[in-house]
Amino acid sequence: MLSKIPKCFFSSTSLRYLTKEQVKSYEEDGYLVIKNMLPAHIKSNLASLSTKLEELPETPGKWMKYYEVDKRTGDRMLCRIENFLPFSPELSEISYGLITDISSDLFGEQAVIYKEKINFKFPKGSGFNAHQDQPAFVSFGIDKLLTVLLPIDPNTRLSGGLDMVRKLHKDRKIYSQNSDGAIRTDIEAKMNWIPVDGEAGDLVFFDSFAPHRSDINFSTFTRRNLYLTYNPLSLGSFREKYYEEKRKLFPPECERDPNKDYSEGAKVFNVANPIK
Repeated sequence: MLSKIPKCFFSSTSLRYLTKEQVKSYEEDGYLVIKNMLPAHIKSNLASLSTKLEELPETPGKWMKYYEVDKRTGDRMLCRIENFLPFSPELSEISYGLITDISSDLFGEQAVIYKEKINFKFPKGSGFNAHQDQPAFVSFGIDKLLTVLLPIDPNTRLSGGLDMVRKLHKDRKIYSQNSDGAIRTDIEAKMNWIPVDGEAGDLVFFDSFAPHRSDINFSTFTRRNLYLTYNPLSLGSFREKYYEEKRKLFPPECERDPNKDYSEGAKVFNVANPIK
């Protein structure tokens, strides 16, 4: 297993990769899109790296695979893999290197990884209802986080790409929710949703209070998105604690006790998504 720490502490006197205008845009809108930012050797291998993870067997205590149910057939479909960085040197390198540095630019201080996931949206796979990420981070009392989207496959309107809402992150407010943790339907309807499409090599950074959603995948290919979440190192380093807590309260199916109810854990660790 790999063990990584930030390679150096951030100096607020200079930016590593971003311009002041990009940082200001992120702070104003709550998200920032950077086109074709990944190194060529990572960009060209994202799909194969994801496939390797997808093919890993369900194994207690290691990577964490979560599934949804195909509404037409009743079959399980892979929906998410988490806790994979210790088992993927290439993804670990970029996550603890370049993307940590860019996240540090946006925080104005050294960033550290909080968690990672790949979402798999198979053809006809369900979307993710409108939500904010912040409710999933309440366990450790952190209110300053950002998530980075690395598209593996094209994110388009057809494949169920991301929608974002500008500026609402500024209120640092968690909006009223439906029973599944999604933003209440009447509130969602009044928000101004903006399509944010992307492809391999692009990076989309967004604040944990920024509302976002995605639709059903109506394309013929599986739409895979890699997400990395960061917090300022000054607030602590929580990645190991996060996965320890998630394994206890909402573990993958291969680790579940059939006699135990995980619905309370789902309220924190399974917000507004189709995972069962």
